[in-house]
Amino acid sequence: MNKRLMTGIIAVASCGYLLWQYFTPVEIVAVHDGNTILVKHFPYMKSRQIAWWEANKNMIELKYGVPKYTVYKGYKFYDVYIQDFGKGYRTEPEGDSLMFYTEEVLCFDDIAIKARCIDKAPLMSISDSKNTGLKYHFD
Repeated sequence: MNKRLMTGIIAVASCGYLLWQYFTPVEIVAVHDGNTILVKHFPYMKSRQIAWWEANKNMIELKYGVPKYTVYKGYKFYDVYIQDFGKGYRTEPEGDSLMFYTEEVLCFDDIAIKARCIDKAPLMSISDSKNTGLKYHFD
């Protein structure tokens, strides 16, 4: 009886967690450098990530100006990076200046205060160009 009860509790808790993840909307916390979007509650499944981008790209372009198109020799292209906001902004790493450019931290020049970095946690990137077409990259 105890095994069945524990199994039931675990199954209900798992289903509840999955439903919570499914129905929690993605929150755009900030946009930096014209191509980096910081989010909370990003979907886990790649198909849902693509669906979220497709459903929201027009709103993101109107509200935040992303994607920021680059024109080179008459061709337009863009790259958008979606990062997990995680624990929020923090200061630059202490010590050697080379540590500033490590894989651990992503810092934004468009923030004037000291807490202008986040822990690097890439979720997805989107690129579009005439040569390669629309591509999704997952990290």
